[in-house]
Amino acid sequence: MNRSTSAESAQVDQDPEALLRQAWRQMLEQSDEIADEITRVTLDRDAGASWSTAELQALLRRSMREHIRRGLSRLAEGTDQQRRAASMAEVLRATGIERARQGVPLEAVLSAYTSGNLLVWEELATRVRNGRITLPAEQLVAVGRSLWHELEIQSKLVSEAYRREMARLEVQDRRRQENYLAGLLEGRGALPEFAARSEEILGLHPETPVVCVVAIVEDTYNDPLHHPEDRIERLGGTSRWGMRDDAFYGIISFQGLDEERLSDALHPAVRGRVGLSVAREGIAGTASAFRLAGRAAATLPPGEPRLVWASARLPELLLESSPELGTMIMDQVLGPVLSLPVHQRSTLLQTLQALLRHDGSPTYAAEELFCHRNTVIYRSRQLTELTGCDMQKPRDRLLLQLAVIAYDLAVAAGRGWQPGHQ
Repeated sequence: MNRSTSAESAQVDQDPEALLRQAWRQMLEQSDEIADEITRVTLDRDAGASWSTAELQALLRRSMREHIRRGLSRLAEGTDQQRRAASMAEVLRATGIERARQGVPLEAVLSAYTSGNLLVWEELATRVRNGRITLPAEQLVAVGRSLWHELEIQSKLVSEAYRREMARLEVQDRRRQENYLAGLLEGRGALPEFAARSEEILGLHPETPVVCVVAIVEDTYNDPLHHPEDRIERLGGTSRWGMRDDAFYGIISFQGLDEERLSDALHPAVRGRVGLSVAREGIAGTASAFRLAGRAAATLPPGEPRLVWASARLPELLLESSPELGTMIMDQVLGPVLSLPVHQRSTLLQTLQALLRHDGSPTYAAEELFCHRNTVIYRSRQLTELTGCDMQKPRDRLLLQLAVIAYDLAVAAGRGWQPGHQ
């Protein structure tokens, strides 16, 4: 009887699966030491790029110990594998979610799992080689294949959970940014406690000068500004964008705030009417800058893709902000001209605009209009008689310029001129 029991025991001891479970149990007793070695190798390879803080490194060490302990325990038990596998899957998913929230790159997370599985197998192979564990060579190879298969499952579960959480966080961040931008439009940037959150939400210091952008949406199938964030990024700047009230709007920050450089960068992206304005005091000045940018864009004719700075449209902004004033100037100065028959009115308006562009010079105006200088002089006298303004007098020239701008704004807005508006 005793001989039979000893024989059965010897047979069990030689069973590869039993030997393997015994090997896993031995390693389980030193799971923390194994986990710490994996952590060391992972951090050495990372060189502080992903696991950059002492807090993250301590977290990696704790997590590695838990994973190695759970994994070796599951392998050593050899029973109820389905329940333990389900439990491990939950741990893997939770780890993927946690690492996404901590901002650890997915590549670094998966690299840690690769290192872990490889070093566990190497530890097992070392123990077999040193005679501390008896295991057939083919069984050791089979363990390697099994661990590699486990790695594929681990990577899949962690990656899926990580990416889902990143997508959720990105949506959450986008909503926070859009809500914050909406608050800036409403003027809440002037509130110190609201402005102080700009760095956290937008990544912008509250006192850093910014450019506010408003692009009018006229076609729901076409963006008035096509992927501007990519162009701003190439400038080394930061931008945040949102949609509200048929307008695409954004806030831009980059070193130097060079208006010409920014215009050149955004120009290829312009598909509609776009206005820009600088808030030099930072977040506190964004509400007025957004208003000016929107008004500047609105002074452009519909359907004319163009980018303008509010600072370059000051007369237009002045008249646009007070339509009654624009109507009065247009009526008083240009009324007699606008009352003429269409052809005569068009000819005189073109001549007036050319003269204003060339500081009243009939010679240069004639070159632009492809007509004789004397013709321009004759039309200029007609304009003086009709408007009562002498273009050689600075105040009269200013009135003429404002009247022409008011007329252009009225045409762009689809407002026809009728006599007697004053």
